[in-house]
Amino acid sequence: MDSLQLKNKIIQRIIEIDDVDLLKSIEVLFNTSDKNILNFLTFANEKLMQTNETEDFTDYIKEWVKSM
Repeated sequence: MDSLQLKNKIIQRIIEIDDVDLLKSIEVLFNTSDKNILNFLTFANEKLMQTNETEDFTDYIKEWVKSM
């Protein structure tokens, strides 16, 4: 995907957002430097990856077993 296609995809996604608080958060992010945006997104992505890898289903499984 080239740069123009990626920009258009991002713009389209932003256009679809109706939540004012989310739009304000995006505005704050865009008002910072590119370096800060990159650092924030890198951190957020790493956190997301850690969450997906270590998700704990223990309580869910216990409740499921109880209901059997």
